[in-house]
Amino acid sequence: MKLRPLTVLAIIAAQLSFTTPDLSASNNKLPAISPAAWEVLGSRSVRYGTDHDVISVSSGKWYKGIYFKVTNAPIRINDMKVYFDNGDKFDVSIRGMIRENGHSRTIELPGGERKITKVEFTYETMGSNRGTANLTLWGKF
Repeated sequence: MKLRPLTVLAIIAAQLSFTTPDLSASNNKLPAISPAAWEVLGSRSVRYGTDHDVISVSSGKWYKGIYFKVTNAPIRINDMKVYFDNGDKFDVSIRGMIRENGHSRTIELPGGERKITKVEFTYETMGSNRGTANLTLWGKF
């Protein structure tokens, strides 16, 4: 099978966006994420198969960015939407696999600091254990 140049670039870009760091040598700490700058906005237990969940954010704080971490099983994110207090919606282009114990890139919010009201995820839990994965959403001050 011969791949076209644009297809190859898309595959490389997708893999670079969702790389999981080797945490074994760093005491299981995520790189470049200061605990003082981030807080947990919510989490969900994700069932095996395709599902849709909403994480409501009621802190009323202003955030510059978000990211999410996945534990216990890999997840394929199909869609993610961030809703703000002024009614705006930000459709985040993820559409990729996050490995078990991996995380997304830092997603900078449009317009600088924003108040988030909720984040919607559509995803599929992957793997053979047919168990659950945990998805935790973090906000950056």
